Amino acid sequence: MLFASLYTSGSGVQAASSYLDITGNNIANATTTGFKTVEAGFQDFLYNGLITGGANRPGQTPPGGIQVGSGAALTSTEGVFTQGPLTPTGHQFDLAINGKGFFQVTLPDGSTALTRDGSFNRDSNGQLVTSQGFLLNPPITVPPGTSSVGIASDGTVTAVTQSGTQTLGQITLTDVRNPAGLLRVGSNLYTASPASGPPQAGTPGTGVLGTLSQSTLEGSNVDISTELVHLIIAQGAFLYNSQALLASNETLADTTAQLFP
Repeated sequence: MLFASLYTSGSGVQAASSYLDITGNNIANATTTGFKTVEAGFQDFLYNGLITGGANRPGQTPPGGIQVGSGAALTSTEGVFTQGPLTPTGHQFDLAINGKGFFQVTLPDGSTALTRDGSFNRDSNGQLVTSQGFLLNPPITVPPGTSSVGIASDGTVTAVTQSGTQTLGQITLTDVRNPAGLLRVGSNLYTASPASGPPQAGTPGTGVLGTLSQSTLEGSNVDISTELVHLIIAQGAFLYNSQALLASNETLADTTAQLFP
């Protein structure tokens, strides 16, 4: 049983450590544009059934039996895709999604990724790119001599140039059936996975897709007060499991010393 307690307490330390890592990452991204909170999921390990409840034994019928658990483990990390606060910026290429959906961008290797970070700007070719330089897909090119750009809630992009007002194209949004299944790859980017389902593009404001708000950015949806509570819980679980691990180790050492003086 002492070896089992070592394993059980050790699994608790690992689970609490993972909880601290996830909570710390949420807090670190409390000001990251378009960041979505990550929630940790845990489950208990298998139980050893020492006595089965309700089993008939000579002269007795145990009502509940005896089961001893073997610890806990991190089983999932799921994104919480609730709306973040919208903040006006005054920058004409900043875009916020009000509702569901993602911007689709093209990565340097030609693959596509999704993002809620709408802090776009022009590159040397006049094309709209993210702050990391990833090209918006489908591409929008702002011609030279443009004095202002307007982006409607449905994604229609128009530009005022020396020759008049012209339409530059249409910004689309992309959604997946299960956003919690998206893979986070850093730089505010997600990629589709079998768990998320394939991306489906459409016009903003149609179907389940949200609308666009120009000169606005969506903030992180991290709730600091909630994360601080999680931090306290994770820290306490780590401490208590560490103490249980230490107690089990000391008891095992004392027992070994008595059996093998």
